[in-house]
Amino acid sequence: MNPTAKEIIHLGKKHIVQMAKTLIMENSGEKVPDSYDARVFANDSSVIVLFDLPIHFAAKNTAFYYGATVDAISKTFGYTPIINTEAQIDAFKHFPFYEPSKQDMKTIEFVLGGTTSFRKHRELLNARNEGITIIETDTFYTVQVLSQSLSSQYNVDKRTGIASEHRHRHIKTESLSERGYVEIIK
Repeated sequence: MNPTAKEIIHLGKKHIVQMAKTLIMENSGEKVPDSYDARVFANDSSVIVLFDLPIHFAAKNTAFYYGATVDAISKTFGYTPIINTEAQIDAFKHFPFYEPSKQDMKTIEFVLGGTTSFRKHRELLNARNEGITIIETDTFYTVQVLSQSLSSQYNVDKRTGIASEHRHRHIKTESLSERGYVEIIK
């Protein structure tokens, strides 16, 4: 017998997040790192847990998950991979979840201007509900900034740190709250 949304909501956010991590481990064999932000949303028939980092970095020749979504009622999953390889990779393969190394943090700080720490960038992005993806190539980093209403992309030269080729477009995405879900905070 499957539990109802009300029964799961009653458990509280901390327990729901742990339940979702267990479901992802059973489904993919991969552990969601504790460093990932977790948000829980519910309506009458679904309890959705979103795991993400606001800063994604894909070094050359890497493939990772940068986020995951699980519905605790239907036990359905969604994974957010970033694949930065020249070789073709099996799309049905599960990847490890990304955790930035100290070198990755230094690279991210360089790409984003070098004056603010990785931790501070993360806090600012969380406060604005934005995400950044940095993809390494041979000569530059492609930087993609995504918010609910704007998508921007530019390149940063790997040697000089100079940004170029800025592109922006206005978008409209609908949040879970706008679709009738309530965020579970406690």
